[in-house]
Amino acid sequence: AWQFNEPVSNRGMVQAFRRPESPFESARFRLSGLNSEANYAVRDLDSSAETRYTGKSLMEAGLAVTIGQRPGAVVLVYHKAE
Repeated sequence: AWQFNEPVSNRGMVQAFRRPESPFESARFRLSGLNSEANYAVRDLDSSAETRYTGKSLMEAGLAVTIGQRPGAVVLVYHKAE
């Protein structure tokens, strides 16, 4: 997985991939460059549902990502919530 963070617009995205032979369906990825005091809305591009997290939790505990298919990929977008 990798993260693209745009600090000026308080937006970014995470792309995660599952290889064909990977036995792991889920993992946690710590994000960087966020405001620990702010709230962020995170959305999987394959879904319309948003989940909110604190910047602190995304940077310390990480963002849980699940990819059921192998091979597979997900794209998650986030933005600072008002």
